[in-house]
Formats: sequence, structure tokens, C-alpha cells
Amino acid sequence: MSKQSVTSIADAAAVADWLDQQGEHKRANDVRRICRSNVSLRNTCSLLYKDNMALRETRK
Repeated sequence: MSKQSVTSIADAAAVADWLDQQGEHKRANDVRRICRSNVSLRNTCSLLYKDNMALRETRK
């Protein structure tokens, strides 16, 4: 992940913690769920890109 992505995820996690402190547990959990989904999606895209590049190399 890029530095900007890591910073965004860290900021969102801080917001989720703040929401928890304010008693907004459902919203805090929603923010955490979005963060996990975002990280998972980025990792999947990265793996697919690497697999695609490896396939291109084998076809040369």
C-alpha cells in the first residue's frame, strides 16, 4: 500500500475509536468494516496484477 493509503486507513481507525468514545458503536464498526474491506480489496487487486504480469512473462 502507498503511504497515502496507510495514512488514510490510520485516520479512519482513529475516527472509529473516537466514534466509540462518543457511544456511536454501530458507526464505529461500520468504519472499521469499510477499512478492512478496502485493505482486502487493495491486496486482491495487487495479487491479480502480479499474477497477470507473471502470465504475460510466460507468454513471451
